[in-house]
Amino acid sequence: MTGFCILNLKRMMWVFNTKLRKSSSGFTVVELLITLGIILSVFGAFIIAFTTIQSINKKALDIISANTAAFSKIEEYENKNYTSLPSTLPVGTLQEVEDFSSSLPTTLKNPRVGKVYINSTSSTLKHVVVTVNYGSGADLRTLQYSSFIQRNGVGR
Repeated sequence: MTGFCILNLKRMMWVFNTKLRKSSSGFTVVELLITLGIILSVFGAFIIAFTTIQSINKKALDIISANTAAFSKIEEYENKNYTSLPSTLPVGTLQEVEDFSSSLPTTLKNPRVGKVYINSTSSTLKHVVVTVNYGSGADLRTLQYSSFIQRNGVGR
């Protein structure tokens, strides 16, 4: 009788284990680890893309700020009377006439330098150059505007 009970018990355990294996609908540890790895890879790529976009946006905002400052300065000189612009000697050389570094936006990287140069190319024509430099080393950026101002008007 004990032999029959042992065989019957073994048969019941086999049936139970078989049904348990077939009805199990959970995830294995390997499946969960693979899913976690994929999610972390996608998240890492997102973080890299986000920081790159932030860096590009900051550079674009700096260019816009420097461009606005330089363009407003060149317009200021274009709106001045020709005789109020300083004459430079010798003819044909650029000479610094104004340093407007203190009026540059503080959002630009240091050192920030803004300068205006004038070149008297003839008795009736002056060449005005506005330069804005910001940053240093590999991050050094230079923006330059140039305009010709004649005795009777502006030419670019």
